[in-house]
Amino acid sequence: MLKKLRDMLFVYMCVTTCVLFVTALYITIFWPDVVLGVEILWQILSVSFLCSVANFICPQEVSGKIMLILYILRYVITNGIVLGCGIWFGWFYMNDLPMVLAMLFSIAVIFVLVSVAVWRREKQQAARMNERLQVYQQRKERIE
Repeated sequence: MLKKLRDMLFVYMCVTTCVLFVTALYITIFWPDVVLGVEILWQILSVSFLCSVANFICPQEVSGKIMLILYILRYVITNGIVLGCGIWFGWFYMNDLPMVLAMLFSIAVIFVLVSVAVWRREKQQAARMNERLQVYQQRKERIE
């Protein structure tokens, strides 16, 4: 349970960092003269949290085909969360095609970046666990 919480916190930090960067870029392009209130920060934190939670809705051990389906499902859910909240918070206008396309592109880029970061972290954790297992087995062999 603690590992799952740490993993979720890692994803949340990655998502929030990427979203802040993309938000700054998006506002610079589409809303250059806007004066924003502090509510934008709470909106970003909330949307990042929802997307992070959505990242952990699937079981850990599944076959490759099911994992691909779940990955696509998470991407669709993430799009729904961001676009739905974006409409609710007034981040973009549905009738402004460049804004919508920029949102979709931003979601895809952040999704890929976070997925790569999570994959690399899990790969490092697996290597560390294998290293520890090897040391344990070597110690056990010496004792016997």
